[in-house]
Amino acid sequence: MHATDNTASPQNAAQQPMQLEIDHVTQLYENGEHAQMESATRALLERYPASAFAWSVLSMALQLQGKDALPALHKTVDLAPDDAEAHLHLGNAQLAIGQLDLAVGSYVRALEIQPAFTEAFSRLGDALQAQGHLPEAADCYREVLKMDPAHAVAHMGLGDILQLQRQFKAAETSYRHALTLAPGAAEIHRAIGDVQLAMGQHEQAILSYERALASDPDCALAHGGLADVLYKLGRYQQAAARYGAAVQYLPHVAAHYHGWGRSLHAIGQAADAEAAYRRAIELAPSVVAPLLHYADLLRETRRTEQAIVIYQAVFLLEPKNTDALHNLGVALQENGKLDQALAAFQQLLALMPNNPIAHCNIGVVMQALGQRSIAMQSYRRALEMNPRHAAIHFNLGTCQMESGQMDEAAKSYATSIKLDPQAYQSHLNLNGTLNRLGRINEAIAHCRQVLKSNPDWDELHSNLLFYLSHSEHVDAAALFAEHLRFGERFEAPLRAAWPPHENTRDPERRLRIGLVSADLYNHAVANFITPVLQQLAHAPRLEIVVYANSKHDDAVTRHLQGLVSVWRQVELLSHEELAQQITSDAIDILIDLSGHTGYSRLLTFARKPAPLQASWIGYPLTTGLQAMDYYLTDRHMAPPGLLDKQFTEKLVFLPASAPFIPSPDAPPVSPAPACEHGHITFGSFNRANKLSRSVIARWSALLLAVPNARMVLAGMPSEDSSNKLRAWFAKEGIAAERLSFYAHTNTSDYLALHRLVDVCLDTLPYTGGTTTLHALWMGVPTLTMKGSILPSLVSATILEHVGLNAFIAQDDADFVQKGRLIATDIAQLAALRAGLRARVKNSAMGQPALIAAGLENALRTMWQRWCAGLPPASFEAEFAPVSKKTEDVGL
Repeated sequence: MHATDNTASPQNAAQQPMQLEIDHVTQLYENGEHAQMESATRALLERYPASAFAWSVLSMALQLQGKDALPALHKTVDLAPDDAEAHLHLGNAQLAIGQLDLAVGSYVRALEIQPAFTEAFSRLGDALQAQGHLPEAADCYREVLKMDPAHAVAHMGLGDILQLQRQFKAAETSYRHALTLAPGAAEIHRAIGDVQLAMGQHEQAILSYERALASDPDCALAHGGLADVLYKLGRYQQAAARYGAAVQYLPHVAAHYHGWGRSLHAIGQAADAEAAYRRAIELAPSVVAPLLHYADLLRETRRTEQAIVIYQAVFLLEPKNTDALHNLGVALQENGKLDQALAAFQQLLALMPNNPIAHCNIGVVMQALGQRSIAMQSYRRALEMNPRHAAIHFNLGTCQMESGQMDEAAKSYATSIKLDPQAYQSHLNLNGTLNRLGRINEAIAHCRQVLKSNPDWDELHSNLLFYLSHSEHVDAAALFAEHLRFGERFEAPLRAAWPPHENTRDPERRLRIGLVSADLYNHAVANFITPVLQQLAHAPRLEIVVYANSKHDDAVTRHLQGLVSVWRQVELLSHEELAQQITSDAIDILIDLSGHTGYSRLLTFARKPAPLQASWIGYPLTTGLQAMDYYLTDRHMAPPGLLDKQFTEKLVFLPASAPFIPSPDAPPVSPAPACEHGHITFGSFNRANKLSRSVIARWSALLLAVPNARMVLAGMPSEDSSNKLRAWFAKEGIAAERLSFYAHTNTSDYLALHRLVDVCLDTLPYTGGTTTLHALWMGVPTLTMKGSILPSLVSATILEHVGLNAFIAQDDADFVQKGRLIATDIAQLAALRAGLRARVKNSAMGQPALIAAGLENALRTMWQRWCAGLPPASFEAEFAPVSKKTEDVGL
């Protein structure tokens, strides 16, 4: 026990406790009986009210019990004004409650009385440090060490000062001096860990924090420091556990809650992260870092309005906080408030005029506003400042692609990839651009090259399959094998975890049908599915649930939303989360409308969330998944038995694969141009990626056989593409003046171009589909040739449905022969042109009610087989015959 010692003089001896009384309170202190110590001391003060010793002991008893000792300490100093230790104790109490100026005064008075008082110098250093007077505090610690080089606390205090001054190596030296004097002190090991962390010595810092925790498992700051290291190393699960320990032992430190929230956020525990962020904000409402991260979490979980409010609050706290401005702009943009987003980014640019990201952000908003020219200027300005920023090259490429500058877009994506080989979206978009440019072999080669080092990129693997379906160099067996490889790569690891399906096995009950697609807007897939859903909207035995995998929202989207029971936006859900949602929704039959096309959810289907799963419309080949039970087609497209070995699914034959509803933009059918010009004009509206050298060679052979014929090629993505095709035709002996090229355009103008064409020529191996149907509606038949895979049979299927078998060739020679025959009978071709719309209407394709009835029957048959415990099997859906038979036409 250390109390103020006042030696009694003869005149005041009666005012001081006797030794027996002093021994009594001392014994109570040593026994830890602090309440009794307080009572005994108060009793002494009744007898000796002017005893500085008694007041000093009382203050100690009060402090040990957590009570207010300041009045007793002040009384001690008043009675013993020249006692340096009394002033020290008073200063310690003042420092503990934050009375820094008073504490400094008490320590200075102690040193005036006793200049070599090392403890007073050390505590004065602590007080000056708390005031921010770092050089003066360091001088105090150094003064202590001159007098006592073995003063561990002074070494520690000097280390703290040096760390605050970012003199990390010197700080570590001071801490290690302290450690030699107190080798088991957890706080010293923790402090060494702090400076090692600051110097980037992560593994050494981990060892120091672990040594601190070995000495004191409850050391909250060591838990927090270790968590900081683990977070920096990306070991978020371990970091979260350590932050959790830190807040358990020291529950009022906002930084620990903030770190805990970040770690939980990183491992996907959004709800727990949100709670941690909220606690950090409660503890330190004016600290912006937790506010920013909390707002980021809100934005990620689609609570954009709340995120915007918090970003704005941060901006009020720190008007020059560029992170807040940037994130506010992003949130406003995501919320569709483009003008406000632009204002935020322009304000960011005012603060950071030479920041490339600020210019890039403005470009993103201008692009969203349709101001692509201005957007590209902003991107180029950003690249002037940072030409090695991969994301800006990507944004520029996207803007160029949207503007039809395909060749430039390909170059921008290639640059982005060169700068960042792991730029996933750049790889995808480069493939898409090469595909649209008709450079299909380059797209295939690029996919294969990238997949060697990134075999788990499922979207890129799907791209490869789609491009291979356009290649004339891949036969049916090889194409099927490639699809099986996709299943083995991505589905096989999931099969053991397929859930048991507890759907009620009642063969006649109402069925819950799920549709999964990213194309439920003004898109070909939506055009096919809409008339079917219109027929099934009121089907009493079906309930339709849609899982929309894109943010597109137009008139088509809103119309479709009104046709189904449940509409879920799922673009932000992971495959695992979507699978859980589908299982939770108790879907009986889940239908994929994408296959291996953009934004598909095949990895959701690979988890088998529904007992029965089928693919339809979106992709004319197998998915390659064992989890997919059926593929919906028709007997014209896939004659029973012909293509079974090319599908992992069992084929189900509808009246027609899909209905055709003509565009409202379609103009009336025009007269056959051959009647006016005296010669036939062939045409093509197919995508450029279908136009291979062999296709051009086949068309050229026909043009050579009909020397007065001309040809129109529309839908060209760029002048470079047109020039490439001119060169290919020239090598086949076709003069450029016989060819007319038209750029890709809107639907109305595209359909109107059919007035220039008598007969369309088809591609192979990927034939027309929608283009063939549009051409028929505009009075233009298509001359096609059958191949060995389903994509090469689509046009033939359509022609068979409308009775135009004479336009289906079996090989190259037959293609030329049929084309010559068609060209010789312009009158019959003109007559056929006028009646094609009626043929389409009278076919199964023109009767959505028929297809809807076939689909409903097919779904019921699938379900009944499952209820009976039978495996999937191919079958033909029963349906009523078409109302009017379409006559076959020969030419």
